[in-house]
Parts: sequence; C-alpha cells; structure tokens
Amino acid sequence: MRVLLTSAPMHGHILQLVPLSWALKAAGHEVLLTVPEGSVEVALAAGLPAVGNAEPVAMSEMIGRRRDGTPVPWPVSPEAKVRRSGRGFGRLAVRVIEGTLGIAERWRPDLVVSEPTEYAGRMVAARLGVPWVEHGWGLHPSPLYAEAAAAELAPELAAWRLPALPEPRLVLDVCSPRMQRPDPRAVPVRRMRYVPYNGSAPVPPWALRPAARPRVCVTLGSVPAAGVPGLWAEVLTAMDRMDADVVLATDPAQDLGPLPPTVRAVDWLPLTHVLPSCDLVVHHGGPGTTMTSLVHGLPQLVLAPLASDMATYGRRVVESGAGSTLPASGATAARIETECRRLLEDPRHRLGARALAEDIAQQPSPALTVPSLVRVAHGDAPAAAEPEGEVRRCAG
Repeated sequence: MRVLLTSAPMHGHILQLVPLSWALKAAGHEVLLTVPEGSVEVALAAGLPAVGNAEPVAMSEMIGRRRDGTPVPWPVSPEAKVRRSGRGFGRLAVRVIEGTLGIAERWRPDLVVSEPTEYAGRMVAARLGVPWVEHGWGLHPSPLYAEAAAAELAPELAAWRLPALPEPRLVLDVCSPRMQRPDPRAVPVRRMRYVPYNGSAPVPPWALRPAARPRVCVTLGSVPAAGVPGLWAEVLTAMDRMDADVVLATDPAQDLGPLPPTVRAVDWLPLTHVLPSCDLVVHHGGPGTTMTSLVHGLPQLVLAPLASDMATYGRRVVESGAGSTLPASGATAARIETECRRLLEDPRHRLGARALAEDIAQQPSPALTVPSLVRVAHGDAPAAAEPEGEVRRCAG
C-alpha cells in the first residue's frame, strides 16, 4: 500500500504524522510526505521520504494577507480569529494544490492521510478517487476552520466540481477520551494512542537524573511574537521566587537577558527527553506540548493568548482536572507563582493528569491502527468493532 501524507508547513503539524508513518513503514507499506519546500527537511530528519509541493511558504503570509496581497485586518473576536486562520489555511491549499496533484498523479497512492488544517490533500484524493483519512493532533478543531477554508477555496472547489470539502473516510483521534470535545461531523472516528515525537537530539545526562527539587519545564512557543512580549519576564520572575529546578526551552534567537541561577536554558531539546524527570509544565497551550505533557502524566499551567485554540486547550486541561490556565496577557509573576505552587502541592492535579495519561496509554498504538488503514484503502468501511481498538461514529 502507498500512503501519501500531507501537512501544513509547520513543525508541530508535520511531526504529528511521524509515528504513524513509522508504523506504516515497519508494516511494509510505502509512505511519502509532501509539504512546501523549506519544510521537507523536517520530514527527512525524522527518517521519512518527502517531496516539495510548492516553493517555501510562510504561514504568517498565508494568514495575514489575501490572495491579492492586501492585509487581513486583525480579528476582534474569537470566532473572527479562527475564521482568519481558516482562510489562511485555505490560501495555503491554493498555493500547494497543483503540486500535490502532480505528485499524486505520478506516485499513485492508495490512501491519503492529512492533518486537520491541510486541505489540498483531501481535494486531490477526491479528484483521483482515492480515500483519505484525517490524522488528528489533539482536540477536534473548531468547524469554523473548515468553513472558512471552504469559503476561500470556493473557486477551486467549483473548478474541480466538488460540492464541498470532502469528508474523510476515517478520523484518527489521538486525544484522551476524557479531554476530547465533540466532533459535529457524522464520520467514523477511530481512537489511536498519541505517541509523542518532538524531533531528535542527544539526551543530556542531567535529564536522566531526578532533581533534588521539583523540576518545572517552561516552554512558550511563539507567544511573545503573538502580542505578549512581557510574558517571559513575568515567568522568569516567578521561577526565581520558587524553590524549583527550572528547565527553560526557548528559541535561541530569544534574548532573555541574565537568567536566575535556578534556571537551566536549553536552546532546543525534544520534550520527550525532558518531561520524564519533571513535575510540572508551564506552556502556551500548543497541541503538541499539551498532548506530550498529558502522555507523561504531568500537571500543566497553560498561559495562552485569549481568543485562540491554545486557550481552548487550557480550558480543557482545567476541566479534565490536569492543571490550570491563565490568560497570557494578564499572567503576572505573582499569579504564575501562585498557580505553580498550587499545582505542585495539591496532589489532585497530578492524579488528574495521570488519569489522562492512563486513558491515552489504553488506546491502540499506531502499529495496531495500520490494519484499519489498509481496509480503508481497499474500499472497505471501518469495522463497527475491531479487536485492536474502537471505531465509533461521531455526530455532535
């Protein structure tokens, strides 16, 4: 079986596809990942064959500018923010769709697997009569993303005689059942274990040793660039006040000035290397960081921008009993310190996080999911009950 994988040109989206790709390869199937040039190296570093489907693409340009190059106004409501991003992913599909079609016509896949915000893959699959599967990366995305992308892609859908964005034959749901939110689509959904892959790097010796004090991992992704430039200073002040061993994972280009003596800065290190020795994670609410923290059963403090999907992850962490959240714009050092101490001292949060970790561990592995994909590729409907895991149909 040949499986074509498609993703937006974003590290966090591409890396989510790696464990299933490995499982497919280990089972003897062929895989090929297609992304814009500039992101191909991410797949190659993970040991996956990859091919470019367009010139390098900056998602900030796709989201921030219309097709004619005029700027898109900054949204003033949560719904407008989601629609703005959805339109941007629609413009990405416009940019890569011809390249993706050409690759698929030459390589002739039996199945297409796409992450939720990559829309060209499903259109190409529909045009060629190939089934496609959606590979989730956490919470089901808001349906507003697809609605906005479909509006942006209306000319292309009409040209290809597609009445709407094609629905998947199967959705692979990697989120903990306790944390997942409803999916309004009436499509088959199969649970699959979330297996973290954050890239590769040597494991530092200190990460293999338990810390003498509570160890806190802090990673904020691109939050400062998203309009919260003072957040790092507040976080570092809070960490300096705590009797904790702090691991600070940050972009090496981020100039944070002198760091407190209790803070260990690492330019880049996979979270899977760091989190096994940690007691708490402070982060921005990115899906990959949230899910990797859940796999390790760690309480989380989410400092997410308001009106964002990251804030939704923060709310679901709280509702699931696995942590706390503060709006990034109002996260003072005092509030951050208070929440961190509470999460470290109150065992209920660790118990809640461990319950979610157990939920995830009980789901079928990517290797056990491969037979379901083979059945879909052969045109068979997903079985109502499979020995290696649950298949269900979601609707609202």
